Amino acid sequence: MKIMKKSSAGFTLIEIIASLILMSFVGVVAAMGLMQGIKAYVMTRTSSETVQQAEYALNRLKLELMNMDSVTVAGADTITFTSDKTNGRTTGTSYTFTRNGTEIDLTVTPPGAPANALIKGLGTYGAGTGIFTYLNNAGGAWAQTDGFGSTGSTPSMCSTSHCCPTSLHSITINLIISRPDGGGDLTLTTSVNPRNNECTDGPEAQAGAQ
Repeated sequence: MKIMKKSSAGFTLIEIIASLILMSFVGVVAAMGLMQGIKAYVMTRTSSETVQQAEYALNRLKLELMNMDSVTVAGADTITFTSDKTNGRTTGTSYTFTRNGTEIDLTVTPPGAPANALIKGLGTYGAGTGIFTYLNNAGGAWAQTDGFGSTGSTPSMCSTSHCCPTSLHSITINLIISRPDGGGDLTLTTSVNPRNNECTDGPEAQAGAQ
C-alpha cells in the first residue's frame, strides 16, 4: 500500500517578516501622500482666502476714492479726502487710508474712532513705489496742490466744459500681498477715476452710492 505524504502549508518566518516590512513601506508612502494632499489643500484654501481679502480691500478703496469730493493729503502710502456721497455719511466726512507696516488702516472722521485695519499681510514694495499713484489730465504726475477739479492750479486753462490739465484724472491702487505659502507676492492693481472732479469727460457723480 502506497502511503501519501502530508504536504506542509503556511509561511516561513522570513516570508512573514518580509511581508510586514513591505506593508509598512506601503503604509508610510500612503501616509506621506495623504499628508501632502492635506497640506496642498490647506495652502490652496489659505491662498484663496488671501486673494478674497485683497479683492475686498481693493474694491473698498476703489469705491471710496471714486466718490471723493476733495483731497487734502495725497502721498504714495497715504491719502486723506472728503466724501459726502458714500454710505450715507454726513457732510464733511473725512477718510484716511494709510499704510502702517504690513497693513492698510482706515480712519473715518467723524466719528473719529480708532483706525481699523482694512487688510493685513502686505508684501514688500520696491524703492520709490507705493500703494497710490496719481495722474493728472495732461498725463503727468498729480499732486494735491494741483487742484482736484475745475479749480486747478492754472484757472486760466479751465472752463466749464473741460478739466484743468493739471487737475486730478485718476488714482492707481497697487496692492502687494504676501502669499501665506511662501511662494512670493500677489499684486493686484486697479485705476480709479473720481466721479466728482467736475470733468465732463469723466464718470458722472452718483449721490448715495453704496
